Amino acid sequence: MKEVFISIIFNVGVSILLKISGNKRYNNNLMQIITYNYLFSAIFCYCLYPVNIKNLDYSNAPWFIFISLSFLMPFLFIIIGKCIKSIGIAKTDIAQRMSLLITILSAFLFFKENYTLIKLLGLSIGFFSIFFIFHTSQKNNKQSNQWFLPLIIFLGLGLVNILYKLISSNQNFTFTTSSLFIFSGSFIFSLIFNIVEKQKFQITNIFWGLGLSILNFGNVIFYLKAHVALKNNPSIVFATMNLGVIILGSLIGIVFFKEKMSKLNYFGLALALLSILIITLL
Repeated sequence: MKEVFISIIFNVGVSILLKISGNKRYNNNLMQIITYNYLFSAIFCYCLYPVNIKNLDYSNAPWFIFISLSFLMPFLFIIIGKCIKSIGIAKTDIAQRMSLLITILSAFLFFKENYTLIKLLGLSIGFFSIFFIFHTSQKNNKQSNQWFLPLIIFLGLGLVNILYKLISSNQNFTFTTSSLFIFSGSFIFSLIFNIVEKQKFQITNIFWGLGLSILNFGNVIFYLKAHVALKNNPSIVFATMNLGVIILGSLIGIVFFKEKMSKLNYFGLALALLSILIITLL
């Protein structure tokens, strides 16, 4: 189980780094940080999992999925960074983990996965919890005007998970090989955006990008290691990962960054945790 807990720490670490890097005193450029993150991620992926690019069967490559993910990944990273800055780590991490509802719903509808009344109940509770988690008082105009950010994250990451599920069924490209193409594509899309927007180069963003890449890549590596170590108990990995990120992310956001949550938000959080338990363990 240690692999799961390390992955949780890396995952929440990504949110903490984005929160700190967004502080005005550092004057960082989020898009540049994300660009360097994908550059280093591609390098790490190639060094740790070398690929013989010349011998790959490109005729059967899922290019549409690779290109879609290469655009979606940096786009969602930008939204996540803005969401953390506007409504905090706690709610942003919850939005990310609750995207599993979209994935599971698609598994029932499109991938012909068997469903039970218990799982449908869990899904219903999960979707119901979203209203309470992101409910904001009309007095808090800043947060009430940013309600669409967690919604984009929820839907966007759900789509990303579906596309990765499609990749996993491709026999010609392994997960790590596909990740190399996606990281490289994400770097290219991010770089193009920087050029089009005429972003001013800042050397400090390289180091922030490297830090983000280490945390992001570490999260993926240890999550995969957890599935290998507990290959007979995937539901335990899935449940522990999602519950752990929501709980740790919420605690850090509330305790260390003094993020405010209403009674309705806490009620929504409790419903979200119950939903994950029902879906993954029952």
